[in-house]
Amino acid sequence: MEHTRLTVTLQSGHGTLARLAATLNNHAVLDLTYTTAPTNTATAVVCVTQSDALRAQHKLRRLVDVIDVTPIPASPGTAEMADVPHTRHPTGAPRP
Repeated sequence: MEHTRLTVTLQSGHGTLARLAATLNNHAVLDLTYTTAPTNTATAVVCVTQSDALRAQHKLRRLVDVIDVTPIPASPGTAEMADVPHTRHPTGAPRP
């Protein structure tokens, strides 16, 4: 599955993570990590399908708390290296 990793730098505050999650609600999010720092900043790494990446990036840039959004495209077959959860059918075949 082709995906893109979006690294989002934010100003951490009350409700920042909730706004981030609400913004990404309509997109196929494969993985999300959120880390805060003592300087009231936060970093979110969002892994989305490549088809959703551009729209998600634009929506994230409009959030009041967002300082920067950096996309990093991943090539197919690198899901394991990107820490993207991988599920399989009971037969052992990968899901489409």
